Amino acid sequence: MNDLEDFAMGQSWLHRFHPLFKFLCSFVLIICVLTTYHPTELFVYSIMLLIVAKSINLSIKKLIKRGFIGLPLSLCLGISYIFTNHRLISLYGLVISEGVFLCLIIFMKTFLCLCIAYLLICTTPFHCLASELIYIKVPSVFVLQLTMTYRYIFVFLHEAQMMTQAYLLRSSQSQAIAMKDMGSFIGHLLVSSMNQSQHIYNCMKCRGFDVKKTYVQHTPLEMNDYFLMMIIIGCFVLIKAVL
Repeated sequence: MNDLEDFAMGQSWLHRFHPLFKFLCSFVLIICVLTTYHPTELFVYSIMLLIVAKSINLSIKKLIKRGFIGLPLSLCLGISYIFTNHRLISLYGLVISEGVFLCLIIFMKTFLCLCIAYLLICTTPFHCLASELIYIKVPSVFVLQLTMTYRYIFVFLHEAQMMTQAYLLRSSQSQAIAMKDMGSFIGHLLVSSMNQSQHIYNCMKCRGFDVKKTYVQHTPLEMNDYFLMMIIIGCFVLIKAVL
């Protein structure tokens, strides 16, 4: 998290763009990714992201690793398609099962959406994103949950570490948490982290915290930002129209 925030304070060409500009372009790109079933279009988006990451000196390895975080969920959904869709289709002259094709598409979409979100976060300070979300009238409850999750995820990790150490000390023969105990462990971890986070939030409220008054650092978009945003969104639309 510290490395991510340090990189977000960089001075590359992408860092210098307006936060709302980057947020809207990322949102449109995610919509483009989710609404297509053409592998060629997804491949073009992948190349675009790699080029952008390379131009701002962001590690390609880190970008790919962050994109793979959603692999378990996408594989679970994709495997269900493999078992339920057995119709054969032709893809660039190659005959494959429709279920396999949908599984690959889901994986690529999940990977690209996570990469887009990672690029947005690592090039924009989080308080700037929160301010822009408040400005465009996103419900403050949602912004608050997002802020608390981002800022205090270490509370959850600390509770998980303490509970894991306590479990291993009580079970000297175990090298990890047994599967039969995983359900109760996760339940206790959820309750404990929720209680701890509630204590932190109460302390913040006692000090006068209000998400609508805290994140008020919005700066208006300039004409150049609007013009560039129209060009970029136009390019996305052109890619969808051509591919």
